[in-house]
Amino acid sequence: GLSIGESTCTARTVGWPASPDKPWGYNRAGIEDLSKIAMERCETARCAVETMGAIAVEQGFYSADGGEPTAPAYSGSSECLAIADGAPGEVWIFNVMTGRGNASAIWAAKRIPSDHVAPIGNSFTIRKMKLNDPDNFLFSPGVTKLAEEMGWWSPRDESSVDVFDFFGAYGYTPSKGVIPPNMDTVLDNYSGRRMWRVWDLLTPEFAKDIDPDKGHLPHTTDPYPTSLPAPKGSVTLQMVMDAHRDHYEGTVYDLTVGMAAGPNGSPNRWKTPPSIVGQWERAISMYRTSWSHVVEAKPHGLGVTWFGYDAAHGTAYLPFYGAATEGAPEAWHSHKGYQSKFSTEVAWWAFNLVNQYSDLNFRLINAEVQQKAHKIEAEGAEAVAKWEKDVSSMDEVAAAAELTKRSNAFAEAKLAEWWELAGHIFAKYGRYVVTYNESEIGGEDAAGQAYPSWWLSSPEVGFLTWSKSGPFHGMLDKPAG
Repeated sequence: GLSIGESTCTARTVGWPASPDKPWGYNRAGIEDLSKIAMERCETARCAVETMGAIAVEQGFYSADGGEPTAPAYSGSSECLAIADGAPGEVWIFNVMTGRGNASAIWAAKRIPSDHVAPIGNSFTIRKMKLNDPDNFLFSPGVTKLAEEMGWWSPRDESSVDVFDFFGAYGYTPSKGVIPPNMDTVLDNYSGRRMWRVWDLLTPEFAKDIDPDKGHLPHTTDPYPTSLPAPKGSVTLQMVMDAHRDHYEGTVYDLTVGMAAGPNGSPNRWKTPPSIVGQWERAISMYRTSWSHVVEAKPHGLGVTWFGYDAAHGTAYLPFYGAATEGAPEAWHSHKGYQSKFSTEVAWWAFNLVNQYSDLNFRLINAEVQQKAHKIEAEGAEAVAKWEKDVSSMDEVAAAAELTKRSNAFAEAKLAEWWELAGHIFAKYGRYVVTYNESEIGGEDAAGQAYPSWWLSSPEVGFLTWSKSGPFHGMLDKPAG
């Protein structure tokens, strides 16, 4: 089956939808429209690229994050897709942006070797295109023209007239006067660090020569490649799931350590006042994630989407078939609850609840949550293998119906277990202790969530420096601001 993954990206152009409330908009194709049409019409990744590209040029492309004409948001004005098929087994990267004058589209696509890992971190990754190699590169008509006219790129910059640096020409580099003023540094590491980390996790032998501090901007010297090789069979489904959960644990960039992580190691960094200019590392797993997925593109109706609600570090990826004969269970599309209304009949809330509560003591609670997630995912992988063996003698229609029935039943059972997990961690980690049972001896560990000594010893905390005459709040006796 055909599968698509999305990442909002930066570009030097911006466009808006043609709608009554946006008289300045001229475009009619957003990335959701393009993706849905490709999934409906195509069986291969190449077909998807060509179909989406042609529609974007004809109808005009717009990003949902383009801002307004008075304040165009170039940092979210384009889109990047990873597209894979079960047969012939190709993977393509598709970069698309609005064309000249807030209309039409400019796009490029590159085929990724089957033994490579190609991360996308909210910026274009297609660099030196070979315009005379249609087996590996596809692009919109006149793909270089706007870049030449605007002075963003020149054929003289290349080793051959058939080479074009797509990201170098059309990628966004913040100009002076942008807000925040450190936007260039933010974007540089926002993408680059995650690209390095994906390689570091999934193909460490080939990643050892990649500089994690290089960054990823259009004019970065000796830029990152689009992809790196990985030994055949070395990247497992579980490795990809766990890469989604990463916060640079074990590296110098680890978001679970240091004062900003608090005494209990939370990697979550939320919004800061716009008047205070600074920067956090951008983790792969983000607290504000609504859902994520890992797709196995397989032929004969056996493509599986491993779907997880809420932040990846606190979800369990459950298997759903792309060729399913009916939708997911009711809890996955119920409107009895939403983000502003809690409901135990909505699957998202089970995972969000666990993630929110885990932040009270991330180091302790999330470890148990991930242990449960790994158990469920292992059970899911074992079940998928058994299901597919059981239906191997059926025709595709009957097989799809049976696989749908089994995967939906599995999802409902595991959702029930996740609700049980929510109750379990509430009881076990409530009251800032660790409660195991009701025994008078050994039933509760009163020091199980004690503050760590490094945190208590910090002058900013003030535990060791408190006196009856002050300071009462550590080194900064009066809160800043």
